[in-house]
Amino acid sequence: MANSIAKVYSDAVKENQKVLYGVWEPGFPVKLGDFGVMEGNIFVQQGNIANIEELKDLKIKIRKDNSSDEKFFTSKTGVQFELKPQVKANVQNVPVNASIEISFSKENAVFFNAAQCRFEMIENKFQVGQRLLELHKKNKNIWRREYVLVTDRVVAKRALIVISTSNDYSITLEAAAKVPVIDLANASLGLSIKSQKSSGYKVVTEEGLIPLIGLSKIQSSFLWFDNEFKPYAKNYSDMMLETIKNSPLIQTEESNKDLIFAQYTEDIYA
Repeated sequence: MANSIAKVYSDAVKENQKVLYGVWEPGFPVKLGDFGVMEGNIFVQQGNIANIEELKDLKIKIRKDNSSDEKFFTSKTGVQFELKPQVKANVQNVPVNASIEISFSKENAVFFNAAQCRFEMIENKFQVGQRLLELHKKNKNIWRREYVLVTDRVVAKRALIVISTSNDYSITLEAAAKVPVIDLANASLGLSIKSQKSSGYKVVTEEGLIPLIGLSKIQSSFLWFDNEFKPYAKNYSDMMLETIKNSPLIQTEESNKDLIFAQYTEDIYA
């Protein structure tokens, strides 16, 4: 493959979810308060602020949304899917369970469906951000400028994630016998693989996972590096752009007073 599965997936999530990032690998147990660095749109966890000695007294308050929703997207091209309802009996008088068939006509395409998604967030983001700003100004080796903090996460009851690694990948998933039609929100769905062709990556879970996270970061309040003014992106890799953006050598107009802790939403890779 020209691109790694991780990059294909994380870029597709960012393109569709905008302010949320995909967890790689899906199923990695990300916690609120985890921190790390970004490699393109991939979050690389390095620890949790609860384990930083200078922040031992910092209490994180967590807010959980009681409502739930479904998150669904596919790549713009190269993905087709068909929901087939349960058939009580076919011409051979054999019952046929409900199923979903997902077919890909190109490599590096993504199908994403997460059901019963509930949102969780750090409620006292401002207080947490102020402590991290203070720590950064005091000791830049403990809290580095490039660190991002997991301040939001989406917890899904069920998820179906499929990524093609060939241009003719297909997979058919079958539901339990009493399910009339595929619906990830159905408590008795019981998906299992019926057939698959060629090569691809898949995650099928009914135990719950964290597919999406929101990140916050120390950033400059002087927006010199926005969509109106930035280096020629085509000449730089994702990691090079991130390094430039965080470099104290580049941001000559900035002092510690110009730094803020805010949601990390800039899409500098577009």
